[in-house]
Amino acid sequence: METTMTMPTRLALCLLLPAALVAADKTEVRPLKTEADARALVESCLKQFVAGDYKAGLDLLKPHWKVSLNEIDTLTMQTITSRTAVKERFGASIGYEFIAQQKAGTSFLRFLAVEKLQNTAIRYSVVFYKATDHWELQTFVWDDKVQNLFGD
Repeated sequence: METTMTMPTRLALCLLLPAALVAADKTEVRPLKTEADARALVESCLKQFVAGDYKAGLDLLKPHWKVSLNEIDTLTMQTITSRTAVKERFGASIGYEFIAQQKAGTSFLRFLAVEKLQNTAIRYSVVFYKATDHWELQTFVWDDKVQNLFGD
Protein backbone atom coordinates (compact mmCIF):
# COMPACT_ATOMS: atom_id res chain seq x y z
CA MET A 1 0.00 0.00 0.00
CA GLU A 2 1.42 3.36 -1.01
CA THR A 3 1.25 6.27 1.42
CA THR A 4 1.14 9.80 0.09
CA MET A 5 1.74 12.96 2.04
CA THR A 6 -0.23 16.08 1.51
CA MET A 7 1.59 19.32 0.79
CA PRO A 8 0.98 20.74 4.31
CA THR A 9 2.34 17.52 5.86
CA ARG A 10 5.50 17.65 3.72
CA LEU A 11 5.97 21.33 4.53
CA ALA A 12 5.56 20.67 8.25
CA LEU A 13 8.17 17.90 8.10
CA CYS A 14 10.57 20.15 6.17
CA LEU A 15 10.21 22.85 8.81
CA LEU A 16 10.28 20.61 11.88
CA LEU A 17 13.11 18.27 10.89
CA PRO A 18 15.86 20.94 10.82
CA ALA A 19 14.61 22.30 14.14
CA ALA A 20 14.68 18.81 15.63
CA LEU A 21 18.22 18.26 14.36
CA VAL A 22 19.39 21.55 15.85
CA ALA A 23 17.64 20.76 19.14
CA ALA A 24 19.30 17.34 19.22
CA ASP A 25 22.65 19.03 18.63
CA LYS A 26 22.32 21.60 21.42
CA THR A 27 22.42 21.10 25.15
CA GLU A 28 20.54 23.29 27.61
CA VAL A 29 21.82 26.86 27.71
CA ARG A 30 23.58 27.71 30.96
CA PRO A 31 22.34 31.17 31.97
CA LEU A 32 24.47 33.94 33.39
CA LYS A 33 22.96 35.56 36.48
CA THR A 34 24.63 38.97 36.43
CA GLU A 35 26.17 41.50 34.09
CA ALA A 36 29.47 40.81 35.86
CA ASP A 37 29.15 37.11 34.91
CA ALA A 38 28.61 38.12 31.27
CA ARG A 39 31.66 40.41 31.32
CA ALA A 40 33.79 37.68 32.92
CA LEU A 41 32.78 35.29 30.12
CA VAL A 42 33.75 37.82 27.45
CA GLU A 43 37.04 38.51 29.21
CA SER A 44 37.86 34.78 29.44
CA CYS A 45 37.13 34.37 25.74
CA LEU A 46 39.32 37.34 24.81
CA LYS A 47 42.20 36.00 26.90
CA GLN A 48 42.07 32.79 24.87
CA PHE A 49 41.95 34.74 21.61
CA VAL A 50 44.98 36.81 22.61
CA ALA A 51 46.80 33.55 23.37
CA GLY A 52 45.90 32.35 19.86
CA ASP A 53 43.58 29.58 21.08
CA TYR A 54 40.40 30.50 19.20
CA LYS A 55 38.83 27.08 19.73
CA ALA A 56 39.19 27.35 23.51
CA GLY A 57 37.76 30.87 23.42
CA LEU A 58 34.70 29.85 21.43
CA ASP A 59 34.29 26.67 23.48
CA LEU A 60 33.81 28.92 26.53
CA LEU A 61 30.78 30.46 24.80
CA LYS A 62 29.06 27.18 23.89
CA PRO A 63 27.18 26.60 27.16
CA HIS A 64 25.73 30.12 27.08
CA TRP A 65 24.65 30.36 23.42
CA LYS A 66 21.45 29.06 21.79
CA VAL A 67 23.32 28.05 18.67
CA SER A 68 23.80 24.48 17.52
CA LEU A 69 27.12 22.86 18.28
CA ASN A 70 27.62 22.31 14.54
CA GLU A 71 27.24 26.04 13.88
CA ILE A 72 29.73 26.90 16.61
CA ASP A 73 32.18 24.32 15.26
CA THR A 74 31.84 25.83 11.78
CA LEU A 75 32.36 29.31 13.24
CA THR A 76 35.44 28.02 15.05
CA MET A 77 37.01 26.63 11.87
CA GLN A 78 36.24 29.86 9.95
CA THR A 79 37.71 31.93 12.77
CA ILE A 80 40.91 29.88 12.88
CA THR A 81 41.34 30.24 9.11
CA SER A 82 40.57 33.97 9.10
CA ARG A 83 42.71 34.76 12.11
CA THR A 84 45.72 33.04 10.52
CA ALA A 85 45.43 35.49 7.61
CA VAL A 86 44.92 38.42 10.02
CA LYS A 87 48.05 37.51 11.95
CA GLU A 88 50.12 37.34 8.76
CA ARG A 89 48.86 40.75 7.66
CA PHE A 90 48.52 42.70 10.93
CA GLY A 91 50.90 41.00 13.32
CA ALA A 92 50.61 39.07 16.55
CA SER A 93 48.17 39.83 19.33
CA ILE A 94 49.55 41.96 22.16
CA GLY A 95 46.49 42.26 24.43
CA TYR A 96 42.88 43.41 24.65
CA GLU A 97 40.94 46.36 26.00
CA PHE A 98 37.30 46.81 26.98
CA ILE A 99 35.91 49.90 25.25
CA ALA A 100 32.29 50.07 26.43
CA GLN A 101 29.54 48.29 28.28
CA GLN A 102 26.11 49.41 27.10
CA LYS A 103 22.52 48.53 27.89
CA ALA A 104 19.48 48.91 25.68
CA GLY A 105 16.50 48.95 27.99
CA THR A 106 16.58 46.16 30.55
CA SER A 107 16.83 43.32 28.03
CA PHE A 108 20.07 43.88 26.10
CA LEU A 109 23.67 44.20 27.21
CA ARG A 110 26.57 44.80 24.83
CA PHE A 111 30.29 44.73 25.39
CA LEU A 112 32.61 46.42 22.93
CA ALA A 113 36.24 45.42 23.13
CA VAL A 114 39.31 45.41 20.95
CA GLU A 115 42.10 42.94 20.60
CA LYS A 116 45.31 44.85 20.03
CA LEU A 117 47.54 43.53 17.26
CA GLN A 118 50.98 44.83 16.35
CA ASN A 119 49.66 46.93 13.43
CA THR A 120 45.92 47.44 14.10
CA ALA A 121 43.09 46.13 16.26
CA ILE A 122 40.18 43.72 15.95
CA ARG A 123 36.80 44.95 17.23
CA TYR A 124 34.48 42.65 19.19
CA SER A 125 30.79 43.24 19.78
CA VAL A 126 29.19 40.76 22.17
CA VAL A 127 25.46 41.04 22.92
CA PHE A 128 23.53 39.31 25.68
CA TYR A 129 19.74 39.10 26.01
CA LYS A 130 17.71 38.89 29.22
CA ALA A 131 14.10 37.79 28.73
CA THR A 132 13.40 37.14 32.41
CA ASP A 133 16.00 36.82 35.14
CA HIS A 134 19.22 35.75 33.40
CA TRP A 135 21.52 36.70 30.51
CA GLU A 136 22.05 34.53 27.44
CA LEU A 137 24.60 35.15 24.71
CA GLN A 138 22.83 36.56 21.65
CA THR A 139 25.63 37.51 19.23
CA PHE A 140 29.41 37.40 19.08
CA VAL A 141 30.91 39.38 16.20
CA TRP A 142 34.49 40.35 15.43
CA ASP A 143 35.75 42.48 12.57
CA ASP A 144 38.36 45.07 11.65
CA LYS A 145 35.94 48.04 11.57
CA VAL A 146 37.59 49.96 14.39
CA GLN A 147 36.24 53.23 12.91
CA ASN A 148 32.81 52.10 14.19
CA LEU A 149 34.06 52.50 17.76
CA PHE A 150 33.57 56.25 17.36
CA GLY A 151 29.85 56.15 16.50
CA ASP A 152 30.21 58.49 13.49
